[in-house]
Amino acid sequence: MIAIDSTPLIHLSKIGRLDILENCSLITTESVRGEVVIEGKVGVSMLKEFFKRVEVVKLSEKDIGTASSIMKSEYVHQADAELLLLAKRKNCRLLTNDRALVLLARSMRIKVWWVTTLILNLVNAGKLPKEEGKYILDDLIMSEMRIETGVYIRILREMKMIGR
Repeated sequence: MIAIDSTPLIHLSKIGRLDILENCSLITTESVRGEVVIEGKVGVSMLKEFFKRVEVVKLSEKDIGTASSIMKSEYVHQADAELLLLAKRKNCRLLTNDRALVLLARSMRIKVWWVTTLILNLVNAGKLPKEEGKYILDDLIMSEMRIETGVYIRILREMKMIGR
C-alpha cells in the first residue's frame, strides 16, 4: 500500500498520466484530497474520478490533534503531518515529491518513494516501457516538477541498463 501526497497527484494529473498509479493500492487523507480536488481547477473531474479508486481516510479528532503537534514542531503543513501519521500507522510507503516531507518521513522510519522512484520501479518491473518512462519524466519536468539534473541523468542511465 502507498500513502500518496498531493504533489505526485498534481503533477501526474497535469500531464494526464494518473494511469501509471492504476495498479497501485493507494491510501491518503481527506486533507490531501482537499488540496488536490479544487472546484474550478483544470482537471478536477479527472481527479474526482481518480479518487474513486483511492482509500481516503477520515482521521479522528485525536489524530488531527496529534498531526497538529507534528505540524508545529516539525514546520510542515497540516495535510503533510496527517499523511505522515497515516503512513506510520498503516506501515506503508509514502509517495511524495516534497523534500522536507521525505526527510521527516525517513526520520520517522517511513519508507519513501519519490515520483521518479515510482517511474523507475514501474519500468524495472516491466509495467511501463522504457521510452514511455522517459517521456513521462520529460513531461513532469515540463510541468514544472523539480527533478535535479543529476537525478534525471542517473534515472536515464538506470533505465538504459534495464533488460540488457
